[in-house]
Amino acid sequence: MSCRDELVRLLSNLLKIDTSNPPGNESNAAGFLKDWLSQRGVESEILEFEKGRGNLFSRIKGSGEGPSLLLLSHTDVVPADSARWRVPPFSGAVKDGYIWGRGALDMKSMVAVETMVFSEMVDKDLKGDLVLLATADEEKGGSGIVKMLEKAGEKIIANYVINEGGGEGILTKNGWLFDIQTAERGVFWYRVQTKGSPAHGSVPGLGVNAIDRMRPLLNRVSEFKGACEKVNPSWKYVESLLKMMGLVTEREDISNVEILLNKLAEVDKGLGESAKAMLQVTMTPTMIQGGVKENVVPYECKLTVDCRVPPGYSGERVKSMIMDLFHGLEYELEFIQESEPTVSPVDTPLYRVIENSLLKQVPGARLEPTTKTGGTDSRYFRRMGIPAYGFQPLMVEGNYYEWSRMVHGDNERISIENLLFCYRVLKQVVESFMLK
Repeated sequence: MSCRDELVRLLSNLLKIDTSNPPGNESNAAGFLKDWLSQRGVESEILEFEKGRGNLFSRIKGSGEGPSLLLLSHTDVVPADSARWRVPPFSGAVKDGYIWGRGALDMKSMVAVETMVFSEMVDKDLKGDLVLLATADEEKGGSGIVKMLEKAGEKIIANYVINEGGGEGILTKNGWLFDIQTAERGVFWYRVQTKGSPAHGSVPGLGVNAIDRMRPLLNRVSEFKGACEKVNPSWKYVESLLKMMGLVTEREDISNVEILLNKLAEVDKGLGESAKAMLQVTMTPTMIQGGVKENVVPYECKLTVDCRVPPGYSGERVKSMIMDLFHGLEYELEFIQESEPTVSPVDTPLYRVIENSLLKQVPGARLEPTTKTGGTDSRYFRRMGIPAYGFQPLMVEGNYYEWSRMVHGDNERISIENLLFCYRVLKQVVESFMLK
């Protein structure tokens, strides 16, 4: 079987395993990968810290002359509504040059590529240890990587990490521009609660309506608009994107970022809105709960907000900003998750190897560091001082808006050519960085 056919088959079979989170059932995928590696003479282990939530890992020992590298991925996926898909989301269908299924982009294609590349290094003369880790529960909290670091850190820790979160190539008027995720925005999920007093719904004046009290808080969150800040690493990427898209000249001073990003959104809404989110604080109301019965004045209302901040924002700064936003209103504040931004350096040997490997596959391309809008397991390693890079090299096919909507959306798929491109680039990275 050719490498192409083997890789396609590996991904297709992975996509057939329903690891929707919740509940996850990642042990099914971990067991499949363990068997696949065993057939190729590679030993691996599975650790479960919760029944059915397996984490697969393996380590190839190197000579110790060079740094170690962790190839990180996750096997869980978000749920999919089969009624909205053109093919069953867990069919792993190979059709029209694409491999279809939930996780094709996020991120079982990366699982397949990293597993394949790892298996091909088992008999090679490596300068440092090469580690493979496919975790559970990335999509709903990251308990898999947290428990692995707590309970089996010595088995998976490495000097560098390659993970998801970057590597997307945009074809501009002036060639290919790829990003590499070197930072993540801080995540501050919070809940505000208003209280009132109950009464019969037919005589509302006898009570105090907690939903009415929530209305001004919801309005302030909905109307909140963070300024676009020229904060690195994202600004360097956005600046290159604006120039390579032809929206500004190479020498032109970029003063009003927001106007330019609005123009970019007119060309491609996905690019424009993603670029804005990289550079600003965002607050998104995501859940609201209030009331206990149709004819009872609600005495309690809760609003959940997804707040994300670019590098440079501390937890204290975020709390102060929220208090300023709701100044003068009555409410109770509770933080559900607090995670400050994380950043990896770009002046490292691995970063240079990634850039050189990409240029060998795509001559003339440009690689820029960026802060991706969502979160990944990389943040746990960055907090330990370990450089972690989001680099899943893929060439965006067509409009970025339509491409990006497949992630966590309908009809997720990856072209066979893109899967092979990802494999070629990452294999080049691993060989250049690890082989003597």
